[in-house]
Amino acid sequence: MALRRGLGFDRKSLQGAIEPRKSPVLWYLYSMRSLIPILVGIVLAASTVARAAPSLRATSVSQAEQNRLADDDHLSRMQDKEMLQRWTRLELLVPVKEKTRDYYLHAVPSDYRYLRPWARLLLERLASQYRARFGQPLRVTSLVRTVSYQRQLARRNGNAAAATGPKASAHLTGACLDISKKGMTRSQQAWVRNVLYQLRSKKYLYAIEEFKQPAFHVLVHRSYEDYVAQRLSAAKR
Repeated sequence: MALRRGLGFDRKSLQGAIEPRKSPVLWYLYSMRSLIPILVGIVLAASTVARAAPSLRATSVSQAEQNRLADDDHLSRMQDKEMLQRWTRLELLVPVKEKTRDYYLHAVPSDYRYLRPWARLLLERLASQYRARFGQPLRVTSLVRTVSYQRQLARRNGNAAAATGPKASAHLTGACLDISKKGMTRSQQAWVRNVLYQLRSKKYLYAIEEFKQPAFHVLVHRSYEDYVAQRLSAAKR
């Protein structure tokens, strides 16, 4: 204390010197100094969550990538109804019910209510899990298409993919379906997005999220059948 007095100040005067009492703003900031580490932590955590949030947003190469993956799976494209019917008789395409307790088809013509077996399997499992979680069915707006049907859509809808070429619609393969986001809450959309993102990261499907026509567009790979078989086998052990 003697030393402080010798220098011309004591503890009380020192505290007054470093605490900005004269300015209300400075005093408020000074009094909140203990919260700064907490606030910084919250901001960093929020930015980490934002970076980690799954995204299925399409890119300029998404359409070409789907066709490359379809070629890797050796998938033919349905040229016309005759070919579609022939694939159906061979059970290379399987029928999809118009309505179940887990999903329903919206505006899908009766002639095009078919999918590849593994794509229908994905639809049935995803829809069952969705209904169990949210108590509502999935709304499905598109399944297999033919080249001629795709051309009709392209004439009516400028956002429709091409019917031929490297950027042709993946719906021609019969392994692709669209799940509508209409009527979904944010949490429901987030759940579907996360499930599809996880399966996409494991290369069991290729999914993109569309916004002009709100839907999840899903191309299912053949390997999804093996994935499900492995999970069911493991569950029995």
